[in-house]
Amino acid sequence: MIEVAAIFKILGIGVVSHFSSTVLENMGHGGKVIFVKIAGYVACAYVSFEVWWECLRQVAHTFGVHV
Repeated sequence: MIEVAAIFKILGIGVVSHFSSTVLENMGHGGKVIFVKIAGYVACAYVSFEVWWECLRQVAHTFGVHV
């Protein structure tokens, strides 16, 4: 079965990051937008790493290796 929860997590992070940066920029805090973007990228990287690690564990379990 295809796991789609991670895709929705990343989409949610992207949408919130985009709207937050737009609101900050419109309020006149354009210098703080980069911090929101960095936090969004780090959060997406964490979700991606979590999914990658689970995939690696499943593949290793298929071959009889316990990671």
